[in-house]
Amino acid sequence: MVAEKLAPKFAQDEIRTEFAKLREMTRSAGFDLRPEFSSEGVEALVRVRLLPLEEPKIPLSEEITALEADFARLGLDVATTCYQQAVDSFVDGRFLAANGQLRSMFEAVVIHFAVVNGFNSTQQGDGGRAIGYLKDKGFPPPDDGGNFIHGLWKITHTSGPHPGTTDAGEVHFRMLAITGAARYLIDRFAPPTP
Repeated sequence: MVAEKLAPKFAQDEIRTEFAKLREMTRSAGFDLRPEFSSEGVEALVRVRLLPLEEPKIPLSEEITALEADFARLGLDVATTCYQQAVDSFVDGRFLAANGQLRSMFEAVVIHFAVVNGFNSTQQGDGGRAIGYLKDKGFPPPDDGGNFIHGLWKITHTSGPHPGTTDAGEVHFRMLAITGAARYLIDRFAPPTP
């Protein structure tokens, strides 16, 4: 009822600040508010729907728990800390902080797999060099996840933790994509769980 009261009354109306704020709060919880308008004559508001942002059969919390357990198993303490801080920031609505921590977690995972494959990490922040090394070595193969991993690396360096460039939907996407990428690398290339 609140969303319907704040939503634009007609399709051509601008979205008001109050509705935009409410939409951001629902997006940070994994949902989106979508106004629906009639298609007969004047496009007037019919209702506002609350829709999930991802497939509801894949709960993010279970994936986080499994990923954190694998980080601990592989000794990826920096990745664990950054990921926990990203999740806490995301839940608290601190989207800039969440993006920064997700990027740091992903960098720690990328550096780990680069080192496992012969890369010599000489300084903190070697993520760019590590991803270049992995790409040159064909790890993972371009058509078997490599293009995804390398593309995601580029995405993590756009719209990152900069004021005015991050919203709940973007952080939610990054949380899912980076969690999936880390899970893929561990499942494919780390020693199996005993």
